[in-house]
Amino acid sequence: MTKASSSLRRMAVSALFLSIALVLKTFFSFQIPLFGQNGMSVGISGVFSMMPSLLFGPFYGAAVSGLSDLLGYLIKPTGAFMPLLTLTAALSGFLRGLSYRGLRRRSDRGLRWAVILLSVLLLAAGLASLIMLRMDGIDAGYYQQVDPQQAKEAALSPIGRMLVTRTADTKDPGGNLATYLISVTAGPLGCAALGFLLLLADWLARRLLPNSGRAGVLAMLLAVVGSGLVVTTINTVILRETVYASWKLLPFGVLWIPRVIEEILASAVKVCFMAALMEVFANRPALRQLTQ
Repeated sequence: MTKASSSLRRMAVSALFLSIALVLKTFFSFQIPLFGQNGMSVGISGVFSMMPSLLFGPFYGAAVSGLSDLLGYLIKPTGAFMPLLTLTAALSGFLRGLSYRGLRRRSDRGLRWAVILLSVLLLAAGLASLIMLRMDGIDAGYYQQVDPQQAKEAALSPIGRMLVTRTADTKDPGGNLATYLISVTAGPLGCAALGFLLLLADWLARRLLPNSGRAGVLAMLLAVVGSGLVVTTINTVILRETVYASWKLLPFGVLWIPRVIEEILASAVKVCFMAALMEVFANRPALRQLTQ
């Protein structure tokens, strides 16, 4: 198969996936209201718009994901068109394809141990920070009971000392302290929980799809969830700053956390479907050649 012929076949397969995604997005998807707005789209069209990035790489993924968002809006408009969201959709496809390309050749066992080790370290760091801050008596209302200048002179643990040093002399010590508390406790614990959830999803996929090992389920999970979290964060900022004025009245975490949970759960489900589709490509020599 020549390089030109291979490229044409990849474009043809990508166009087929794009067509299926558009049909599913038009007729088999719906919106879930979020904070009074249509914030979450539910459907399985993403399974097909994501496939080219895993099969053919970041540029095919960016093209199909961007076109899926643009054409999907033209076919079934929902609110005002936002070019920035189309760009972030393309970015998602690019990041997904790039990260999967780097991860797919690594052994699943090695990836699992890497995720386990990182998750355990993050869990230990979060719990250690939580225990030390509890011993210091530092919580979100700490500066309501202790003057910031006096807090700088108090005997504190290393983590407590760091937080006080960074917040005591700021314009809003209490608000900044609350933000840092989330960063050093809920942040590591949440990331550790995400790692364990990825391992659980990988285990379930391998149980439900006995031949999924060749598809690199964990690599797909890491690529899909990782790119999804990056783009979800960017989209939340865009929507908060440009579209939904009511969102500015809420803390960023209140907006971001539900979207992140939805992204993780939806990605895990989609990866199960994609693993089955990847198995189809692996079992068809003519299709397998296109991915090499």
